[in-house]
Amino acid sequence: MQKSLFKNAIYKILLNFFNLILPIIIGPYVYRTLGADSIGSVKFAESIFNYFFIFATFGIYQYGLREVSRVKNDPQKTASLFTSLFTFGLLTNIVSMLTYALVSYLGYGADSLFPILMVMSVNFILNIFYVEWVNEAFEDYNFITVKTIAVKLVYVVLLFTFIKSSDDYLLFVILLSISTFLNNIISFIYVKRRIKFDFSNIKILPHLKPLFLVVIFSNGNILYSQLDRFMLGEFVSKASVSFYVMSQQIMTIINAIMLSVIQVTIPRLSFLQGEDNEENYISLLNRIAKVYFSILFPASIGLFIISDVGVIVYGGSEYAGAGGVLAVFSLYMITLGIESILANQVIYIKKKEKMLVWFIFISGFINLFLNILLVYLGIFTAKTAIITTAIANVFLITFEYVYIRKYLKVPFNMLSIRNMKYLFYSLLFIPVSYVIRLFVTDTLYLFLVLIVVNGLLYVIILFITKDEVVQLLLSKIAGKIKRKK
Repeated sequence: MQKSLFKNAIYKILLNFFNLILPIIIGPYVYRTLGADSIGSVKFAESIFNYFFIFATFGIYQYGLREVSRVKNDPQKTASLFTSLFTFGLLTNIVSMLTYALVSYLGYGADSLFPILMVMSVNFILNIFYVEWVNEAFEDYNFITVKTIAVKLVYVVLLFTFIKSSDDYLLFVILLSISTFLNNIISFIYVKRRIKFDFSNIKILPHLKPLFLVVIFSNGNILYSQLDRFMLGEFVSKASVSFYVMSQQIMTIINAIMLSVIQVTIPRLSFLQGEDNEENYISLLNRIAKVYFSILFPASIGLFIISDVGVIVYGGSEYAGAGGVLAVFSLYMITLGIESILANQVIYIKKKEKMLVWFIFISGFINLFLNILLVYLGIFTAKTAIITTAIANVFLITFEYVYIRKYLKVPFNMLSIRNMKYLFYSLLFIPVSYVIRLFVTDTLYLFLVLIVVNGLLYVIILFITKDEVVQLLLSKIAGKIKRKK
C-alpha cells in the first residue's frame, strides 16, 4: 500500500525537530555533570570504536534501503534479500567485534579507557538487529518516529535519574547502549512480523562489491573531524577531546537547521536535471544558493561573536577554554555550507559521486598530513585540529568548484557579489559586538544581548536594502494569507 507522502513528511519533520531539540535539552546537563575529562574519555573511546564500527555496518543500511525499496512488492525477493543482508551483517559485526576487542586489549588494556571500550563492544551485538533500513524502505515513518521518540524519552529519564557526577561516565555509556538495545530490538520485532527469514536462497557474493563501494562513499568523514578527535585523545588530552566535541555539537545543531534548505530542494533539482531542463535547473540552483547564503553567513559570524560566552552558557565555566575552538568551528561551518551546495546540489545531481569520493579522500589525506605535521611541531590542539580540517575542506571546495565549472560546464557563479554581500552585512556584527561588550559583562546577559542586537541589525539591513530574499519571503506569506481569505 502506497504511503501518504504528506503524512510521511509530517512524521519526518517531527522526528528531525525532536532530534534537534533533544541535544539542546540534555547536552548542557551531560557536559556540566560529567565534566571535561570524563566526557573527553567517552568521546575518545567513541572515536576508536567508530573506526571498527564502519566495517561492522559495512554500508548495509544505505544499500539495504535502496535494494529493499526496489523489491518490496515481491515478498519472496524481499525475504531473500533481507536474510542475505542480515546474515552478512551477522558476520561483519562478529569479525569487527573480535578485532576491536583484540586491538583494545593490546593498545589500551592497562588504560582507564579500557572499561569504556569494553562496554561499547556490546554495540556490535546490538547492531546485528539494526534493521531500520527495512522500515524506511517500506516508508513506515509513523512507526519510526513514535518508536524513536519513545525510546529517547526513556533514555532521558534514565539519564537524569542516574547520572549525578563525573564518576558516572561508565554508567553514561551503559545507558547509551540500553537506548540502542531498545531501539534496535523493537524495530527487529516489528520487521519480523512482516518478513520471515528465507535461508533457501541466500546470496552474499553479488552484494559485496556494491556494499564495499557504499562503505567508501559514506565514510570519507573518518579523515576529517573523526580523525581530529582520535588524534587529540591520543596525542593531547581527554579534556581537549571534550572541548572539540562540544564545540562540534553546538555547530552541528545550528548547521542541521540550515542544511534542511539543501536537503528539501534535491528532489526538485533532480527532476529538472532528469527533464534536461538545464536553464531552469541553473536558475533554481542560483536562487537556492542565495537563500542559503543569506542565513549561512549571519549564523556563522553570529556564532563566532558569541563563542566565548556560548560555551559557558552551554557547558559551564569548566569549558571556557573551548571558546576559541567554537570560534574556529563557526568559520568552518561556512566551508561546510559551501561544500554541501557543490556536492549535493551539483555533483550528486549530475551523478558524479565517484569523482566526489576521490576529492573527499584527497582532501582527507591533506588533513591527516597537516595533523601529523602539527603533532611533530608540538602545536596540535583542539583549535589547530579544526583549523587543519577547515583548510582540508577549502581544498575540497576548490576541487569541486573547478570540476563543476571546467569539466561539468555548469555556469554556477557561487562567489558572486549577490551571494557574498550577506557576508559583508554579517561582518558588521563584529564592531557592534565590541561596543556591546564595553557595557555588558554578565555572561548570560551578554549572550542574549549579542544575539538579539545583531539579529535585529541584520533584519534591518535586509529591509533597508530591499533584499530579494526578504521580498520573496513576504510574497510567500502574502500569497498564503490571500489564499486563506
